[in-house]
Amino acid sequence: MLNIGNLTASQFIQKNMSQQIKEITESTERLSSGKRINKASDEPSSTGPISRLNAHILSLEEAISNGAEGKILTQTADNGLSSINNLLARIRELAVKGSSTTLTTADRNTLQVEIDAYLTEIDALTNLIKFNSIKLLDGSIDNVNLLVGTNKDDAISINLVKSNSTALGLSGASGVKEFTSGRVTSFNYSSNLAASDIKINSQNALAATLTSNLTSGNNTAAALVTAINANSNTHGATATGFNKLTSAAKSSLSMSNTFTINTNVISVQTSLENLVTEINQEAGGVTATLNSDNTITLSNTTGNDIVIGGNAPTDAGFTAGTYLGYIKLANVDGTFVKIEAMTKANGYASNSGNIDDLARFGFNEVDSSTVIRSDLVSNNALTASHDIKINDVDIGASDSATAAAKAIAINAVSSSTNVTASGSNLVTLDLNFSEASAAASNISINGNAINFSSVTNEAETITAINNASIGDIIASANSDGEVQLASASGADILIAHGGTPGVFFDGHTDATGATISVGSSIRFKGQVLLTHTAGDVVKISGDDVGELGFQAQASSSSSTAGSIISVSSSSNASSALTNIDTAIDTIANTRAKFGASENAIDSRLNYLLDAKTNSISRLSKIEDADFALETAKLTKAQIMSKAASSMLAQANAGGEVLLRLLN
Repeated sequence: MLNIGNLTASQFIQKNMSQQIKEITESTERLSSGKRINKASDEPSSTGPISRLNAHILSLEEAISNGAEGKILTQTADNGLSSINNLLARIRELAVKGSSTTLTTADRNTLQVEIDAYLTEIDALTNLIKFNSIKLLDGSIDNVNLLVGTNKDDAISINLVKSNSTALGLSGASGVKEFTSGRVTSFNYSSNLAASDIKINSQNALAATLTSNLTSGNNTAAALVTAINANSNTHGATATGFNKLTSAAKSSLSMSNTFTINTNVISVQTSLENLVTEINQEAGGVTATLNSDNTITLSNTTGNDIVIGGNAPTDAGFTAGTYLGYIKLANVDGTFVKIEAMTKANGYASNSGNIDDLARFGFNEVDSSTVIRSDLVSNNALTASHDIKINDVDIGASDSATAAAKAIAINAVSSSTNVTASGSNLVTLDLNFSEASAAASNISINGNAINFSSVTNEAETITAINNASIGDIIASANSDGEVQLASASGADILIAHGGTPGVFFDGHTDATGATISVGSSIRFKGQVLLTHTAGDVVKISGDDVGELGFQAQASSSSSTAGSIISVSSSSNASSALTNIDTAIDTIANTRAKFGASENAIDSRLNYLLDAKTNSISRLSKIEDADFALETAKLTKAQIMSKAASSMLAQANAGGEVLLRLLN
C-alpha cells in the first residue's frame, strides 16, 4: 500500500511549487511593469501615498500646461502692442511734421488722412489680437486667471488693458464744442484793432492782411468770419457766420404800407403766411420762417447784416435798424476753443488787447477748460427783474453789485446749471514815490487809510497795504515790479485820493488790462468766472447778461466719433504731441505689465517643474521595482520550481513502483 509519508511529502512539494509559481508571477509582473506595487494587495499601507502622489503629479502637469498657455498669451499681446507702438511712432512723426508753419492746408489734409488711417489700424489690431478666441486688447474682459499651481490660491491674474485709439486718448466722441457769439458790434476794426489784440488758441485771431478791410462800412459778421478763417492754419479754429432776427408776435396782420429788407421792398400783405411768402420771394439772401407763436424769423447763413427800413416795418412786427450778425467758432479737432484778449492778466507782455475788443466780436473770454471770464461786472445788484440765464436756468438776486455777490447768486442754482462761479479782481498801480510823504494821510483802500509816510519802494508799499488787513485784498508785485491788488472773491476795490490825485498814484490798470485815468476816487469792479462742473460748454443768455459783464453767448456740443489728433494747424499739431506721448507711455506700461506677467509665469513654471521632478522621485522610491532584486527572486523561484517538480516526480514514481510490486 501507499506510504502516508510519501503522500505528505507530495503535498508539501505541491504547496512549495505553488508558492514558487506565485513568486515567479509576481516577479515577472514587477519586472514587466517596472513597479514594485501594482495593486493594493501588494502593499496596502502604500496605497494612499501612491494615490496622492499620482494626483499631485497630474495636477502639476496641468498647471505647467496652464503656464505654457499663459506665456503664449502674454507674448501674443506683447506682439500686438509692439505693432501699435510702431504705429504711434509714425503718428508722432507726422505730428512733428505738422507742427511746422510752412505747410499748406493741402499738406495738412494729407497728413491727417494718414494719421486717421493709422488710428483705424490701431483699432483693427485691438480686435484682431486673440488667444483662444479671447480678445486681449479690446477691453471686452478685464483680466484672465491662470491656475499655475496645484491649489486654488496659486492663480496668476493677467490684466487685459483696453488699447484702442479711444482708450489711448487719440480718438473718441469728443465731437464739436461750438461757441456762438452774441451779436457783433458796429466798429471800425481797421483803425482800432490790431491783428494780435484778440487771440484764438493763443494765436492771433485775425489775419494781419485782412484787418485793414474791417472798416466801419465793412464790419459785418461775414467780414469777421473771413478774417478769422484766413488765419485758421495758425490757430486751428474755423468760424461761420449767420444772422437772425425775430419779429414781435402778431395775432393778425394789418399792413398800412410797404417796408424794406436789405433795400428790397416788401409789399402790403393780408396775412402772416402771405408775408412770409413775399419776403422769401423778394428779400434775396434772407429766409423768412413763420413760428408757432405768430412771430417771423428772418435769417441768413452768411452773417451779413439784416437791414430793416421803409415806411411801416412795425406793422409787420419789425423795428427799423441795422442788425449785425453772429459768429460760430469751433476748433477743427473738436476740442474747446480758447478765446482771449492780449493782456498781461492772460500772460502776455503787453496790454495791447482788451476784453472789450472781444465784446465787439460778441464773445466772452473762454479758455480751453471751459472757464468763461466776464468783463467787469456792472454797478448794479442783480434783482428778480433781470433777465439772466445760464444753461437756460434763471439767476436770482444778489445782495450787492460786487462780482463776489453775483458769483454767490449764480452758485445758488449750480445744481440746476452744472456751472459754478467764482469772483476775482486785480488792480495794477503805477507809483510815484517821490511824493510819498505828501500823500501819506490822503490815500485809502476800501475806506482803510494807508500810512505811506515812510514808503520809498514797491516792497514797502506792499507791506503797508497788507498790514492794513483790507478784507481779502492782497498786495503783491508782478513780474514788472508793479504793485498789484488782488481780491480772490471779486470784491470791489475802491481807491480814494485826497488832495492832488496824481501825487502818489500815477495810474491804474483794471482787471481787464484797461488803463484807467487817475481820479480822486476810483471803484474797480471785479470779474466773474464760470466753470462747467462736467467740463462741458456753458450757455449764457438773457437781455441783462451785461450786468455780469458777459455777452449773450450760446454754446453747444455734439458728439461725433473720430480722431482728436489734429494737424489742421501748427499749434494743434504741437498740442497733439502731448496726447501721442501719453499714448506711447500707456502702451509701454501695458507691455511692461505683460512682460512682468510672463516673468512671473516663468518663475512659477520653474518651481512646478522642480516640484514635479521631486514628486516623481518620491513616487519612484515607493512603488518602483528593484530590477536586480526582482531578477534574483525570479531566478530563485524558477530554480526552486524546477527542483520541486523533480522531487514531486520522484515521489510520485516511488508510489507507482510499490503498487506494481504489490500487484
